[in-house]
Amino acid sequence: MVLETKVGNATLLIASMYFDINRPIDYDLQKIQAIIMHANGVGIVFAVDSNARSTSWHDVLNNKRGKAMEEFLISR
Repeated sequence: MVLETKVGNATLLIASMYFDINRPIDYDLQKIQAIIMHANGVGIVFAVDSNARSTSWHDVLNNKRGKAMEEFLISR
């Protein structure tokens, strides 16, 4: 779900997303990329349950989904 809100001249997109653990994470990362492209410079807040584990966000484990998510975030 994506919500667009405006306050004065400022516009902000807020996206709430769930990444199903049984679906390849690349599918969901493409959705994030589409939202970024649609935003075209507008501020975005993502709230994501990615089912991706990484010590980068203070999990105790790392997994392939976490590595893919890390690489996506770093590249953006």
